[in-house]
Amino acid sequence: MSLPLRHVLRLCVIALDLSTPVLAASTGAWSSRSVYQTMTDRFARTDGSTTHPCNTTDGLYCGGTWRGMINHLDYIEGMGFDAVMISPIVKNIEGRVSYGEAYHGYWPQDLYALNPRFGTQQDLLDLSQALHDRGMYLMMDTVINNMAYFTNGTDPSSSSSIDYAIFNPFNDPKYFHPYCQITDYNNYPLAQSCWTGDDIVALPDLKTEDPTVQAMLSHWVQEIMTNYSIDGLRLDAAKHVTPDFLPQFQKAALDSFVTGEVFDQSVDTICSYQNDLTSVPNYPIYYALLDAFTKGNTSTLPNRVEIMKHTCPNVTTLTSFSENHDVARFASLEPDINLAKNLLTFTLLSDGIPMIYQGQEQHLSGPYDPLNREALWLTTYNTTSPLYTHISTLNALRKHASQVDPNYLSTQTYPIYTGSSEMGFRKGREGRQVVMVLSTQGSASGAYTIRMTNGYEPSFVVMDVFTCRNYTVNDMGELRLDMDGGEPRVLYPPKQHIVAALNNA
Repeated sequence: MSLPLRHVLRLCVIALDLSTPVLAASTGAWSSRSVYQTMTDRFARTDGSTTHPCNTTDGLYCGGTWRGMINHLDYIEGMGFDAVMISPIVKNIEGRVSYGEAYHGYWPQDLYALNPRFGTQQDLLDLSQALHDRGMYLMMDTVINNMAYFTNGTDPSSSSSIDYAIFNPFNDPKYFHPYCQITDYNNYPLAQSCWTGDDIVALPDLKTEDPTVQAMLSHWVQEIMTNYSIDGLRLDAAKHVTPDFLPQFQKAALDSFVTGEVFDQSVDTICSYQNDLTSVPNYPIYYALLDAFTKGNTSTLPNRVEIMKHTCPNVTTLTSFSENHDVARFASLEPDINLAKNLLTFTLLSDGIPMIYQGQEQHLSGPYDPLNREALWLTTYNTTSPLYTHISTLNALRKHASQVDPNYLSTQTYPIYTGSSEMGFRKGREGRQVVMVLSTQGSASGAYTIRMTNGYEPSFVVMDVFTCRNYTVNDMGELRLDMDGGEPRVLYPPKQHIVAALNNA
């Protein structure tokens, strides 16, 4: 009987026992992790349904729960993920407006109560325990820059439009900035003192520069992370938080790993935030990926990789991503499955802590919010889909490479090849390096050969982990690599060469 494809691929990369006990939640402990980003309401229902409808256009609760997630952790772990991010857990405002409900978790009302739509306190405790029993980490998405209130067309600046008494613990206007509209989101001081939201759902902006507000938020995050054994945070809308408070907040969060969302493609802006937080999502690289795999541009991504390395304090602690709940699904921009494979290859094997958004493995194609927030259960959790097995192989290789070379994850990726439709990147020490060669041609591409001359020493042997085919570098240091169908190639030394490299180290 033949083995399933995903098992054959894992044998190619010398799959090991990769289970790791949960020891800490510092940035160093997170560096080897790869994160599966879920949207709690859209991941799994308690009843296990794979047919329950979910109309994303209406923006309503669809019934996903923490209990449902527990029942599908095998699906996540089967791709090789060892950390899971969940939606904000606190109680949100109840009710419906013209564009929906608070299914996403970003309209907080009470920080000290859980969202009852997602489950009970015991359900969340059980989810945390279930993840830790598997050696997996729990990451919580978090909102600290605002609360939320339904104004339904009432001017938010009116003194009577918002009842601050409903908020916990910020139950008084003194904790909030006076209403003002953000007219330029690139004006950071303005974005940090004025309100997001609109006149349907107002988002009163907390004075995160105020010591009292800071103390209240610090006490809350410490308590909630302790109560539910949360290992790390994604900090939503970090660009709207007073920068001076960010390191204080990270310290209050038990000095755990915090990646703070700064939705900006400026390299200088993104890198400057590492002075306040360990990590932010790598938006400059995200936009360079789109340039490569939707436009066929092979120069932007290699150039951006080099610029980021020389500008950021540490690119290896940023979070890498190619989809999330705020941007269009890649398949809505470019439906080619092999271009998606190339995109995922870079996301998982380049510098940083990778985060893959639920449904990316099923090639979902929702364009922008809210259509990019599909119910995953409607895919029936297909574990044989091309991108599911592709991710599984890449996660296995990343873990194996970091076990063979303890310094692998802290080394920086650098470009080694650029062609008219190819990009080559290397990461890792000589003799143990991972080389990925990415194609922008897509599935309609035919077979051809490229010649690489700056990746390996003569006579070195490497294996493509997707095809299990070996290649030998010739006496001139040239590697002739077969390309076909726009598929990516990921090259790694076979087992015997790794052993030799270890013996010579």
